[in-house]
Amino acid sequence: MISVIIPTRNEARHLPRLLARLAAMPQIGEILVADGGSDDETVTLAREGGAEVVEGARGRGAQQNAAAQQARGEILWFLHADALPSLGSGAQIENAARRGALGGNFRIRFEGRGFWPRLFEIIARVQRRFGIYYGDSGLWATRAAWEELGGFAPWPLFEDLDCARRLELLARSQNRTTACCAGRLQLSARRFEERPARILWLWVRLQWAFERGASPDELARLYYGAAKR
Repeated sequence: MISVIIPTRNEARHLPRLLARLAAMPQIGEILVADGGSDDETVTLAREGGAEVVEGARGRGAQQNAAAQQARGEILWFLHADALPSLGSGAQIENAARRGALGGNFRIRFEGRGFWPRLFEIIARVQRRFGIYYGDSGLWATRAAWEELGGFAPWPLFEDLDCARRLELLARSQNRTTACCAGRLQLSARRFEERPARILWLWVRLQWAFERGASPDELARLYYGAAKR
């Protein structure tokens, strides 16, 4: 059984679409919405859509950890609220796990036409070849792998990249694999659609800082400081 965990904060616009898609997948045994203090209709819509709501924790990593502790599935699948997986995604995860994968993610496709959405998709594909992927690409892990990893780090930023890196290291240490599932995961382009070049430059700086060992607080200052400009 797959347990889906969705971190939210004011995601009333996107959440119903995702919940409806997950309800059409027989492999999904439960859906947990890990809410971080929404003041819109997110929590109400989550319950109406058949999800269990886990409230209290703040910060995406902490929210997902809290929900993962309550989840009952043998596989944990972490999805952002603005994602829309293909109908075969649940089956792809189960097949990858049966073949020995400890976890993985999905190929992403951003909504919208034009140069920038396609460029960000290409970058994501190239990064994946080097074991670099983020939470928006539908990170998943077996229960055993998740427990060995100890969940997400309590970081304000890049907790997803850190988790993916540790998952890759765990797989190599056990002579196992991770899987980039072929089913496209459609994502909103809201993170970069207004100023795509600026967001790309910021993410390059953040990635470089992460690789050189910058602390989580340094990364957060760089990210949120740039966001205010």
